[in-house]
Amino acid sequence: MSDVIVAGFYLVMVSITSNGEVIGEVLDHYKDPYDCVVNGTYEESEAPFGVGYVCIEDVIYNDK
Repeated sequence: MSDVIVAGFYLVMVSITSNGEVIGEVLDHYKDPYDCVVNGTYEESEAPFGVGYVCIEDVIYNDK
């Protein structure tokens, strides 16, 4: 059985092209999920249509 440790959160920008290609880029790493969500919400408000922002957990699996 593995323990999962959340080491932080990545703020990721994602878009999908007209031919279905998914393009993503990690913008920053946060220790506090609230900071990640706040910055992602700001980036989303300034972004053009078709670009989204999401916070994804940075996990470490600790196998016993």
